[in-house]
Amino acid sequence: MQVFPPGRLRWLVDPSLQRRLKDVVREADGVHIHGLWETHCMTAAGVAQSCKRPYLISAHGMLESWALRRKRVKKALYAALVEIRVMRRSACLRALSLDEVDDYRRLGLANPIAIVPGGVDVPEDSNPDLFWNTYPHLAGKRIVLFMGRIDQKKGLNLLLAAWALIAERNYDVHLMIAGPDCGTLASLEQMTDDLKLRSSVTFAGMVSGEVKWSMLAAAGLFVLPSYSEGFSIAVLEALAMSKPVIVTTPCHIPEVAIHNCGWVISPALAPLEQALTGFLALSAAEAKEIGRHGRDLALTRFHSSVVAKQMDQVYDWLQGGAKPSAVEIV
Repeated sequence: MQVFPPGRLRWLVDPSLQRRLKDVVREADGVHIHGLWETHCMTAAGVAQSCKRPYLISAHGMLESWALRRKRVKKALYAALVEIRVMRRSACLRALSLDEVDDYRRLGLANPIAIVPGGVDVPEDSNPDLFWNTYPHLAGKRIVLFMGRIDQKKGLNLLLAAWALIAERNYDVHLMIAGPDCGTLASLEQMTDDLKLRSSVTFAGMVSGEVKWSMLAAAGLFVLPSYSEGFSIAVLEALAMSKPVIVTTPCHIPEVAIHNCGWVISPALAPLEQALTGFLALSAAEAKEIGRHGRDLALTRFHSSVVAKQMDQVYDWLQGGAKPSAVEIV
């Protein structure tokens, strides 16, 4: 495996990087480019063309309207000068969802688009013991879990506002917010203090490995109230762990509602409060049944082995093979 540096400056001052990349691409049948707006996209596309290799681009949610409004002028200029031309010349575009197809088409891109979602793996066995041993004071509480980057787009301000209404009516619940700080933790902690929620909210920081899986095992509900999302692997992990989920429409997982795995809501206070209230009104048997639906969905539609086979079909098709039978091409 070869690793190349991020950032534009290194690629501008070190011509050996492109020579090394060309050597790698010449040995490949094609190139799959992940993400936009960075040097790697333009550079990899250019090298693939010079080596006469097809390339595929996955935007990973970076063309969502909410995302495009961040650094709007800079992105619009770069798209007009570079990025749209790079995408237009790709052999195929990969979309994580039907919504992402619309994101590509809004830019006037007529390329074939393969719809292949993200994939997930989960451990065969995990238990909540590590979580309960770490937080013994939460014994007997129903745990509602957010797990992801502590970022403005994740809708955590909505979650805390809704939690203020929920916690005053339900004394046996606790909200766990786990993930790395991306610049908004201080304001969220201040909001928690202002709403007097310290006794029912814990900021757990970044979790991974056994700690993460134990936290998911202990949770009764997973919630992701995002304003913008590419395709959340955390939601898929929660589904695979048999947890009911609350997601917003920008999470682009309508299957949650279709398969009765939880709630799909708009990113607003009232729907979020209603969904939380709906979960807390469930019996244990009802919650378990919803969780079972989620696990079935995750393992049949979103398991990494399923997604890997779909991507393999797309790669084969780009080399002149048959059109994928398990992948929607639009």
